[in-house]
Amino acid sequence: MPVKPRSGAVSPRTELARVALEAAVGVDGVAAGNAGPTGQYVTSWGGVRLAGVVATAQGAGCFSVGLFLTAEMVPLHELGERLLVVVGEAVTEAGLGDRLGNVSVSFLDVEHPLGWAS
Repeated sequence: MPVKPRSGAVSPRTELARVALEAAVGVDGVAAGNAGPTGQYVTSWGGVRLAGVVATAQGAGCFSVGLFLTAEMVPLHELGERLLVVVGEAVTEAGLGDRLGNVSVSFLDVEHPLGWAS
């Protein structure tokens, strides 16, 4: 399902972060965005906090996107590769493809199907 751009977004950086995170958490095998142990992996604006994504200026009007995620018990390498494709497609469909720079995916935690701590 394509992620549509939100009207009135504060900036291309925050909209890019939102689209990338929403696309990522919509992929089977991704449980949620993960802000990290001290809450450092977030993008915030106007009272909204996007846990698990950091978008930073890369130059020439582009932004790199770092995704920090909690995964389900699935093969992580394949999931990471799939996420790169899905995020790229979602950002392009949202009209922000010319703003996307490097994309990185980090899995900070894995959810056990029985709820055991990882």
